Amino acid sequence: MSPQAKKLIFVYNGDSGLINGVMHYLHKRISPDTYQLCGIIYDGTSLNKGWLAFIQSLGVPTEYLHRDEYQRQYGKSSMVWPAVLLHEGKQLKATVLSAKDFEEIPSLDVLQSRLTDFVRLEFPNINAV
Repeated sequence: MSPQAKKLIFVYNGDSGLINGVMHYLHKRISPDTYQLCGIIYDGTSLNKGWLAFIQSLGVPTEYLHRDEYQRQYGKSSMVWPAVLLHEGKQLKATVLSAKDFEEIPSLDVLQSRLTDFVRLEFPNINAV
């Protein structure tokens, strides 16, 4: 992928690392509403197979990052997580879905529909699902 290629970046509302991972796993069990993105696209500890198939069918480069990884790679941000962002190279081009949007996304189907609509507008030459 060229340095200026557009890609979707999915940023989780949690930090990376083994200890953080264990803490997030336990917290998701106790208070799942604070982990909207994970709750929708994960089956326990792995990405949902339906989600993986959907993302592949979009034909758009994607990246998954924890909030601390995002800030290391792209700089400090006051963004509230989770979020789905459109980047072109290192430049943030758009917030596709904000943390507020995730409060209104109850299911994988709704998330897929919202992303499909965005991809059709932003990437007109890609035949999105």
